[in-house]
Formats: sequence, C-alpha cells, structure tokens
Amino acid sequence: MSIQRFGKWDFRAVDSESAARALARLKEQGAPAEPERAAVVVLLREAPLRVFLLRHAAKEPFGLPAIGRADLPGATARERWAHLDVDASFERSGTGPRGSLYGFPGGRHKPDDPDVAMTGVRAVEEETGAMVALQRAWARWVTPEYEPVRFDTWIYVATLAEGFQPRIRVREPEYATWIGPEQAVCQYGGQMSMPEATVLAELSRYSTVGEVFAAAEQREMAPILPRVSLREGEARLVLPGEEDYPAGALTRALPRQRSAFDHCTSVRTTSKPCLR
Repeated sequence: MSIQRFGKWDFRAVDSESAARALARLKEQGAPAEPERAAVVVLLREAPLRVFLLRHAAKEPFGLPAIGRADLPGATARERWAHLDVDASFERSGTGPRGSLYGFPGGRHKPDDPDVAMTGVRAVEEETGAMVALQRAWARWVTPEYEPVRFDTWIYVATLAEGFQPRIRVREPEYATWIGPEQAVCQYGGQMSMPEATVLAELSRYSTVGEVFAAAEQREMAPILPRVSLREGEARLVLPGEEDYPAGALTRALPRQRSAFDHCTSVRTTSKPCLR
C-alpha cells in the first residue's frame, strides 16, 4: 500500500490539531473498540474497465466505511457514521461504515452470513438488486483505533451474473453510475474514504476485469490499519511496513480471525455461480 497521492489528492495528509484530538480521544477511551467484520464490493464491468460508484444523499462525518469521506460500510451511511463527533479530516482514514459522499455497496457482517465474503454478496443484492457471479478479495482495511465504532472490512472486486444490471434499491444513495477507476478517483477522491480511494487508484492500473482478477490472486490479505504519525509538527497517516509505523501494532489491535478462508469462500447454489 504505497499509494500516498493520486492526481490532486493527498491520501495521507492529516490536520495536526485534528490528529492531536484524535490521539487524546484514544487515550481517554483506554482500550480501542473491537472492530466488527464488514464487507465492501467494487462491481466491475468492461470494456473499457468500469466500476459501479454510488453517491450518497448526505455527507456525514466519518463514513468508508462516512470513512465524512473516507472508509467502509455497514448498513446505511447514517448508521455507518453514527458517531458523528469525529473530525472531518479523519473521515478519509476509516474502513467500514462511514459518511463519505461516494462509495460502493457493502455492510456489516450479520449472524446469518456464512462468512464475510457472503456479507458482500448479500449487500450487493440488497442495495442494487443484482447478483454477484464471481468475486475476489482485494484488500482488508481496519478502522483506526481512535474511532469509537470500528470495522475490519474486506474489500472485494466482483462481476455480476449474466442478465443483471445494478440499480438503486435503498433510499439512501441518490445516484449511481459506471465510471472508469482513474476518472472516479481523480474526480471524487477527496469525497471518499482513504481505503476506497486507494482501491480505485490501484484498479486504474488495469484495463480488463481479467487483469484485475489475476492481480487479486497474487495479493496478500494482511490487514491495513492506518496509524497517525507526528513528525516535525506534521501529521500523516502511516500504514503497516512504512517508516514510523509502530512495531507490533497489528498484533495488538486485531482479534484472531475465525477462519483463514473467510475472505475467499467457494459457494455453489442453484442460483449463484461459484464465489471465491
């Protein structure tokens, strides 16, 4: 995850005063909140390569889940960002339910979901009325520890079953469109969560769905937990493996997963092709 800038957007910049408040909030909380599992699905089609982008009716602080802008999903955007006391400059750091203005179908893992991969399949059907044909895990982002509501979010890339066209089925999104990944991040990157914007920047490297799926097969699904780094008065978000990232932070922060295959599950039914 080396992408820090794309076009005019700086994915890592953080207001220093907001950073100080967020770190103080974490200290007051004591132990970070345990993250809930969630899934986000980036629907793909070609040619050329396009993603299905949703625009939410209202921008709310902290969404990406409003990740006000930057991260991962759960249910509606309002639910995702129910804790609206988060600083706007951090909205882009989340992963899971959020208040970002633009994003993708997704939601919280529910008890009836066999695994988090099927959470994404269910969310797509509920939000768009469409059925997933093929799905691959692309990334796993975890909401920063300073957030009172946190998500361990698997981001998937997927294609739709033949004959299905996505449409808005829930009241909250006000607009949806197929758009190129590069155009989406260049035009709307500042109104998305950092994880979603980062995924679009990564997808902009590819020309076909086949190329995206081939790349997904080679990706490591290690969790990405943004942390705040303060150096010489400048605050930035840092990711695992980068300079200034605390040693052992991920080990301390994340609960043990139930299954190593939660993100990559094969399911055969009479109505759905094999998912992975």
